[in-house]
Parts: sequence; C-alpha cells; structure tokens
Amino acid sequence: MILLVCLCLSGYFVLLMYFSKDSADQNNSSPNTMEDVIKEVKLRMEQLVYGTGSSDSQKEDGIAIAKLHQALHDCGLGGDRERVYVKEYIKEIISEGLKLDEDKLNKLISFERSSKLTDLDRFEILLYIYSEIYGTDGLSKMFDNVDKDFLQNQHEIDKETLKNLWNLGSRKLSFLEKLDIVTQRVYEELYGFSVCDMLISGDTAVDSVSAGCGGILSCRGVGKQKIEMGHEVVYIMLHGRKVRLSFLGFASENALERVVKKLGRNHPRVQLSRKNSYLVTGLRNNARVVVTRPPVSEGWTFYVRKFNTSPPGNLEGLLSGKAVSLVISMLRMLVGGCQNLVITGEQASGKTTLLKRLVGFIDKGYSIRVAEQAFELRLNELYPDRNIHTLQEYGDSTVEDAITLFKKTDTDVTICGEINEPAAADALVQVCQSGGRFTMCTSHHQTSDKLVDYMRNALLKHSGLRNEVVATSQVLDAIHFDVHLQMGLDGQRKIARITELWDDHGKFKKQDILKFEQGAYQFCGKIHPTHANEIRRAYPAWNQEEAAYTLSTEKGE
Repeated sequence: MILLVCLCLSGYFVLLMYFSKDSADQNNSSPNTMEDVIKEVKLRMEQLVYGTGSSDSQKEDGIAIAKLHQALHDCGLGGDRERVYVKEYIKEIISEGLKLDEDKLNKLISFERSSKLTDLDRFEILLYIYSEIYGTDGLSKMFDNVDKDFLQNQHEIDKETLKNLWNLGSRKLSFLEKLDIVTQRVYEELYGFSVCDMLISGDTAVDSVSAGCGGILSCRGVGKQKIEMGHEVVYIMLHGRKVRLSFLGFASENALERVVKKLGRNHPRVQLSRKNSYLVTGLRNNARVVVTRPPVSEGWTFYVRKFNTSPPGNLEGLLSGKAVSLVISMLRMLVGGCQNLVITGEQASGKTTLLKRLVGFIDKGYSIRVAEQAFELRLNELYPDRNIHTLQEYGDSTVEDAITLFKKTDTDVTICGEINEPAAADALVQVCQSGGRFTMCTSHHQTSDKLVDYMRNALLKHSGLRNEVVATSQVLDAIHFDVHLQMGLDGQRKIARITELWDDHGKFKKQDILKFEQGAYQFCGKIHPTHANEIRRAYPAWNQEEAAYTLSTEKGE
C-alpha cells in the first residue's frame, strides 16, 4: 500500500508538470459528453506516455512514465494495484487537465436527475455506494436490500428490480464521489473490461462473471419484437447462485469482442485467433478465464471464475451444516497424515477453494510443488513463508510435463490444480509411485467409481499397461481418499462424503468414512488399517483429533 501511494504521488507530480507545460496548447473548451471525455483522456494519456517532451523533463519523469506505461499494460491483465494506479492518473486528467467541475460532471452523468440515468449509471452508482460501506461485499449487500432471501428465489435482476434498488439505496453524492464514478466509466471503456469491469475486478466479490452466453446473433427474421442479442447477456454467480443481470449488457458485439480479446491476452502459449478459437488462462487477481470466439463458438463469450482468498486453513466459513468440526478434524488428520486426496464435485462447488485452504494443514517443513494449466491457486500469495514452486503450461510444456519434472526435484507434496486430461492423470499416478510424501488434486467426477475408472483408463491409454487389474491397483495406490463436495440449491457448500479407497488383493474396495446426512456431519466407518497406520506415523497429533475415532487398530478392529 505504501508503495502504491508513492507511485501515485510520483504520477501526480508528473501530471502537474505536464499540465503546467502544455496548458497553453490545450483547447480551453471542456468536453460536453462522456464520449468526448473518453477521447480527450485517451489523447492526453498517449501524449503523456509516448510524447517526446524536452530532454530534461524526460530524464526527470522517465521513471514515473515507465511505471505508468507498465501499469497500462498490466491493468488489462487483471492487476488490481495497476488498475488503481491508472485510475488515479485519469482522475487527475479529468479534474486538473480538463477542469471539469461538479456542474460539468452532472452533464456527463445525470447525478442530480435520476429520471435521466441509464441502467448502467444506476448500477455503477449503487455499487459504488454499497462498496464504500461494505467493501467487496457491496454487490451482495445491495441485492439483500430488496429481500434477504432474494438470491434464493430469483434467477434474474431486471430493470424494474434495479429501479427498486435505486429507490432504496441511492443518496446524494459529493463532488469527489461523482469524480470517482466518472473516472471509473472512463477507465472501463479505455483500459478495463467495459460494463463488467467492476464485476471482474477484485473490488467486487462474486463467484463468476460471464457474457455472450445467450441471446441471438442476428436480427434477421425476428420482425419488430423485442429481442436480446448475445452481447447483451451478462450472468454472475453469487453465493453459488447463477443470476442474470438483464439490465446490463455490452453496447455492441464489437464491445464484447474487445473485452474477450483483452481477457485472452494473458495466455502463456497462444493467442486467441480463428485457429485457436478458445483459451483457458488466468488473470492477475487470481481468476480463471475461459474465452471463446467464432468459428468454434457461435459468438464471442467469456467466463471469469473468481476464487475466494479467505484465511488459509479456515474451513468454517466455507462449509455449512452441523458438527462441521468433525469434517475439519478429519481433513486435518488426512492431510497431516500424508494421505493422497482427490477433491471431487461439480463446477463451482468449491473444490479449488477447499484445496487452497487444505494447504494450511500441510507440515511447514514440507516442500510443495504445484502443476496447473494456468496460474490459479496462487499459493505463494497465501503462504509466503512456505517452500512452494508452481509451474503452468507454457509453449510446448504441459501439465503432465510439469508433474513429471517434479519427480526430479526435492518434492514432498505434489498438487495438481485439476485432473482433466488422461495424460495428466497418468503422470500423477507415476509421481505417486516415485517418491514424495503425498499428492492432492481436484476432479469433476461425481462418484468414486467413475473417478477410479477414469484414472485406470488413463493408465491403460498412456502408460502402455494392458492389464486392467494392474492398472486399477496402481490407481488405488495413488488415490487414498475421495473428498466429495456438493452445493445445494441455496448456494451452501458441504462435503457430502469422504470415501476411502484401497486395493484388496486386486479388488477395488471403498467405504464412506464420513457423510453429511440430515443437515449434520457424522462418522460412518473406520479407516483401513494400512492407511490408519500411515496416518499415525506421519501425524504425531493424530490422537488429539476428533476424527481419531475413525482410525482402525493394527488388527483391523
């Protein structure tokens, strides 16, 4: 934060010198529309970054200008600090360079005449007001203002609902607040993600944002009826519920296309093109991005999945239900006991979030190696004091290459963000057979049988094995427990079951050790003696856990 303040101050002085030197050359007339302001800010930013200027000013301002130039690049890749930095420059240009006072700001956005406000105006003003009070939870609190159970009963927030929200939550704004809102509008159109910028940024807590997945692509043959085009469709997921923001949409397909291309820029291997029509990548604010375009896709679309970065090891806020201490104790014992875990469940059930928090249970002396398709987990940011090294796909290197590489390093724990390719599944099984203490990964499989079948078939396909029994045995050596997550219709996450897997003389055996039933967690089985003894050896504090009850004795009682 101190560094950011210093950068902003240095930028401020650069702007003062810029304005004082060039004010005589600027047009004295102020822009009257938002479009004019956007054009003028873009022109002045380009002059500031790329202008020649005098040699003396270049030497004095070169460092600050270089930082601004880098921030302009990084803010489009999801850098929240850079986003704030660039917005401070824009704010100074609007207030000091263009000399826009409060009356002129009111002409750009009708702050004093609510009947003239657009839906986008109302939404961004309301989100600003609520975010000032509730921080990143501003959007959630805004919707709760209608009905505390709103998201459990509705799948759409339309124009009428937005007006009701406005009547309940709007207030008179100060000059500085109006300046902030105009600055945001200029920023999102020039350097951000247009109408979805505030939703995609780290300033707003949502599970995901998507656009372009709905509507129609052509007006031909629809007559005069009211239709919605694909670029007018925006969804969010909030507290596990998908909600259509029907009042919000991109102005044109070109506007959506620009944002899709911008979101796809951070891919480490290829660029979005007609040849590579869909990409999976990430943003610097710890979000996963999927972008698609024609001809593979019907239209231009993006999906941004944001991940919770709450305190490591803290599961109380993630899981719902009674007796949650039982499942937390069980997970702590399994991780501390160096058991190979696969976290399974449907999309958005909380697999990645749970995986990140379980890292907090790993012994601090262990080295952790992470292989991902794109940087998502960001474990170094959560655990800066740990020995963690992460690799992502880049160039010709794949996830399986990264997993294989870890066999040649000082790896104690191997973590794979998601097993979604047979080659990666095969590589993970091989790692489990070549040293290291244990592994953790995620998967979308809904049952333990499907998980084992998938992993077995991956071995048969990639490792040259021909015997299904041998392949299944190797899989069961690599997977000890299946931790299955579910999300209810109310958006609450829970661990539906923890299932133990083992090989009984060539036969696949499984049993549920813990289940979520009738609103509470409860133990329903005992861990096989082989795994129980491993847990006792690796985790000295096993007998202090509530879950110690589930450990079988050496005789298998």
